[in-house]
Amino acid sequence: MLIISQNATDYDLDFPKDAILRINLAWCNSLDELEIILKKNSDYGIFVDLPIGRLKPPNNRYTLNEIIPILKNYNNIKYFAVSNVDDDVDLDDFVNSVPKNITIVPKIESP
Repeated sequence: MLIISQNATDYDLDFPKDAILRINLAWCNSLDELEIILKKNSDYGIFVDLPIGRLKPPNNRYTLNEIIPILKNYNNIKYFAVSNVDDDVDLDDFVNSVPKNITIVPKIESP
């Protein structure tokens, strides 16, 4: 699996059609901006990364309730990463809310 940063799309580069585009929500200034990126890259599978508890800039923050409608509306979203996971209880809301066709990727951060 080839995962490519959303920032790489700022350059005139060709990517394999089976590449996965990673969108870090910390770098999206609005959910409208996220939707523009999703539409622009509709041919690619998408890996959305939601940084929970991020302190360093940029630290744009979105709630699960804000994100769920977008996850439901874009079939090209294949993966959804959740940061700062300490145990399975941290994932309960995500497992119960994220559409079943999207793979949840828990990101365990080191202290």
